[in-house]
Amino acid sequence: MVARLDRVVRLYGRYGPSRLPLGDRQDVGAGYSMAAGVLAGGIVFAPVSTLVSGTAASVGVVLSAIPVYLATGFVVGALTWRFLSSSVPYYRAVAALVTVVGNYLAGTAVWLLLAPVYGYEVLNPYVGADPPTSLTEFLGAFFELYPLTVLTVVVWTIWIAVPLSLIFSYVHERSRGGE
Repeated sequence: MVARLDRVVRLYGRYGPSRLPLGDRQDVGAGYSMAAGVLAGGIVFAPVSTLVSGTAASVGVVLSAIPVYLATGFVVGALTWRFLSSSVPYYRAVAALVTVVGNYLAGTAVWLLLAPVYGYEVLNPYVGADPPTSLTEFLGAFFELYPLTVLTVVVWTIWIAVPLSLIFSYVHERSRGGE
């Protein structure tokens, strides 16, 4: 397993985020790495959600969420690597887990706030209710649905989010020469 990861580390260092704008910086590279982990998780999770739910409609929800969680994963990952002290024990694992938690909170908030943009047929967190018509109704619905939506996202995706975050964190740090 370690030999395979070492091969991935070499490929990641050669062709990975360091080639993207500012990707050679530790924080920005970590943001790219965490976003790549989100993308990998979405690619794995979309077909699994179809098998578990028994309907292809869940793929639409997953696919609509990937760009949102990808963007917030980048931002949260970059901020975590920028502001988390490297003297923290198990820095790499802690940074990965902080990124997962932060991405659950930030990504779900953005996802719910963008729900009207997606349209209620593709992404409908307001199932069984009429769409809000005023800002007050929208914010009320948001704050009512946010905790349950975060919990739902965590329950459905934690099995893939944590391992991928730890792996991508490991690969990112190793590719930079950090141990």
